[in-house]
Amino acid sequence: MQANLFRKSAVLIEQSPLQCRLYEDVLTANGFDVYVAKSAMDGLIKIKEAPQDLAIINTELAEESFMEKLISKMKTGHRSSIMPIVGLSIYEREYKKNISETLDAFLTKPFSIDRFLETIFSCLESGVDGCKGSGS
Repeated sequence: MQANLFRKSAVLIEQSPLQCRLYEDVLTANGFDVYVAKSAMDGLIKIKEAPQDLAIINTELAEESFMEKLISKMKTGHRSSIMPIVGLSIYEREYKKNISETLDAFLTKPFSIDRFLETIFSCLESGVDGCKGSGS
């Protein structure tokens, strides 16, 4: 995929340093300014401080009820309500049903870099209502 002519902003919330670095590098190479959050709460604060174009969150960071509340809080606010949130998990969408239904897209690890970028650009192009991608 080609990088967009205009830079986009993304918040990345991932606990694996190796995967975090990979996603950050891929996003940066494809036209994103990436903020790597140190925790879920750090990511939420960043989203509330400055509008972001995208959030990518590992749904395994905390228990399900916390993740549902976090995603809900990420979606509140004028600009945040249109920000797509892509969830990443080692579990299938059906296993993470409550969380995956609140997300705009859901990817099950492992997934290809092409699938990762396809999902992200699909979300950005079609908006949150047209973005319900899933895959492996």
